[in-house]
Amino acid sequence: MIFAYLKPYFRHLIVIGLAVLLFVILSREPEDIQPHQQVDRDEEISSDVKLFTDIELEQYNGREGSPGLYLVILGYVYDVASGVKHYGPGEAYNMFVGHDASRSFISGEFEAYHPEMSDVSSLTDGELKSLVKWKSFYDETYVYKGKLIGRYFDDRGRLTDYHKVILERAIKAEQKETEPRQQYPSCNVEWKEETGTRVWCTSRSGDGVERGWVGKPRRYAKEPNPYCVCVPDDVSTSDTSLAPFADCDVSSESCFVMETKTV
Repeated sequence: MIFAYLKPYFRHLIVIGLAVLLFVILSREPEDIQPHQQVDRDEEISSDVKLFTDIELEQYNGREGSPGLYLVILGYVYDVASGVKHYGPGEAYNMFVGHDASRSFISGEFEAYHPEMSDVSSLTDGELKSLVKWKSFYDETYVYKGKLIGRYFDDRGRLTDYHKVILERAIKAEQKETEPRQQYPSCNVEWKEETGTRVWCTSRSGDGVERGWVGKPRRYAKEPNPYCVCVPDDVSTSDTSLAPFADCDVSSESCFVMETKTV
């Protein structure tokens, strides 16, 4: 009975659960991200580190007869068997196992896996910073098993140029404190292939702390790469750095952004 009642909201509960966990991870303030240290460490890793192909990794899905339950983030492979109640077959986060779905940790894509979920280049620098901190959670919580050959590691286990750029963008966000993120909380965001990106505001969007207002999503356009912030109703409309999203009612708390992702 309870499950039937909650089923329509199941995906939202998954997103909320990930958001809460990310807030906890960010609140711990781990050591600063140091991509150059990561590169050095990977170059020194011995040859006994397991390198997986996509086909090999697909077997580690936790189903009957599979050799294990493995999750991948940014090309790093972790044994999440101790978290089977979260990642096992039929569980909320099972979509993450057996392949690299790194982008979904930020974008909220849970409906079905497709290979491009490993591509995080469309994320903002700030989102990449959060994604790297997600990886630190798996470093601390689960057993590291190896690397996935492909987008992030070559067939010798070395970081690809793509991976190095992602890490450099994350460190850039770590070092940069921007005015609007201090003044206004960021929007919630999700992506679906058929509708594109949706941005929306709640009384907990941004830092996850309850506040007394919801706000409206606005594109903050002062930076080279505009992104979405939640703006209180009493903010002056004369601020040219804050613009409504195209084809979205200015009074709406949720907007679909059909163009290239900007949040």
